[in-house]
Amino acid sequence: MSWREIAWRRWPHLLGFGVFLVGLWAQGDALVGVFYDDGIYVVLAKALATGEGYRNIHLPGSPPGVHYPFLYPAALSLLWRLWPSFPANVALFQLLDSAALAVAAWAIALHARRLEWPAAVQYVALPAGFLAFPLLTIVGVRFSEPLFLALWATSLLAVDRDDVTWRHALVAGLLAGLATLTRTVGVAVIGGIVVALWIRRRRRPAITAAVAGGAVLLPWFAWLLAHPGAVDPRIASNYGTYLDAAGQAGTLGLLPGVNLGVLGPLARLALPAVPGIVWYPLAALLLGVLLWGAVSVWRRVPAFALSLAFYVIVVALWPYASDRFVWILAPWAALLALGGGWLLWRRGTVVRWAVAVLAVAVAAGYLPREATSLGGRGFARTAEGISAPFRLLLPSITAETPPETVVAVSDEALVYLYSGRRAVPSHLFRWQGRRTDPLTADESVAYFCENGVTHVALTGPGAAAGPMVRDLASAEESVLESLFQVTSGPALFRFSCPD
Repeated sequence: MSWREIAWRRWPHLLGFGVFLVGLWAQGDALVGVFYDDGIYVVLAKALATGEGYRNIHLPGSPPGVHYPFLYPAALSLLWRLWPSFPANVALFQLLDSAALAVAAWAIALHARRLEWPAAVQYVALPAGFLAFPLLTIVGVRFSEPLFLALWATSLLAVDRDDVTWRHALVAGLLAGLATLTRTVGVAVIGGIVVALWIRRRRRPAITAAVAGGAVLLPWFAWLLAHPGAVDPRIASNYGTYLDAAGQAGTLGLLPGVNLGVLGPLARLALPAVPGIVWYPLAALLLGVLLWGAVSVWRRVPAFALSLAFYVIVVALWPYASDRFVWILAPWAALLALGGGWLLWRRGTVVRWAVAVLAVAVAAGYLPREATSLGGRGFARTAEGISAPFRLLLPSITAETPPETVVAVSDEALVYLYSGRRAVPSHLFRWQGRRTDPLTADESVAYFCENGVTHVALTGPGAAAGPMVRDLASAEESVLESLFQVTSGPALFRFSCPD
């Protein structure tokens, strides 16, 4: 056996191990909770580990967790039980996320063999995709995307095969159901698998996959049904169900704002910053090549093609910022784009010129951007930057407030984890279509009073609640008393309910 054959046989394992090491290297020293969701995942994990149930124990009254599916917090809770010392146990969380991304890399490389493309396509595309700095940002904080991607990729391994049986479909359905228990958008994975099997006239496996996926979701649906209206409507935009968000937005409120540029973040990652008259044609060409790659593999891996298409459609309809949802597609996008380019290269001189222009543009855009980010660990800079004001604010909260304090602050889960004080969001808003409108100062003050808020904290003048806090602080009969403030930086106020 030649060295090339040995390398190809071991490639999925080598890629997985390499991605695991990169995942560990990507871990920074940012505080848990700087990106909001990461803090709430860990709070929910602590609640499960300490026997308090699936509840937001950082909020007054500990309302049930109905916004985030429970699989990722449950996985973290097992590690919390092994090492119940926060923040030291974050090291275990980092190992889990790095390992999950490594499993995803292994599964994607193994699955990509079914595309029957040259090995060089994988050797170039997958390392480039997994090294994309936004993906390193994601694995460097406590987000559920690595686990979700691992479950999605392994579900495709089970079902994208010529000899698929109901047993393969059962495994695929279970894994797709677990992916949905990790991120709600995983319904696209279940749908892609079931529809792909149905189109291939594998009706029994299709039904098996649908039933298996649905059965996995039953505990989550039962939990949601058991806690209707459990979250205060004034914080339902962050803590309620997606039906709550849809109810605020209106039945058709989301449709007029469908994000037709949903894949734009990938184009901005890959292409150089050139004038729009040049950038948009290049972006259209990149999208066309990627789509050509996806269409070309439809017959070989239909579950992959359909689940990916359904995922993009769901994200386009999603009311939240889509970038984070798109970054985890970077390895697959790189694979499809390079594979599509290879296929088009074989179709004649004119097409070759277009592919060559696109290749030069990507090299001029992606490579310098990656070199700058990896060389200076720029992918970790945002999280570490958000941590900086909290490192000043947290000692003040701990020193100036008693344990029974309730603080209104942004990134409230972070404040709870590091100070032990209950915390509520300082910036309250509701959905209006696909945009958000802040609650009035009177509505916010009423919420603070009803939930026992004793202090209000700001991370800086640019905080979302900054304008409201400044107005309250400058009022003639102010409800705020300044306790701590850094010029153009963090501030802490004592809050008193108005008479």
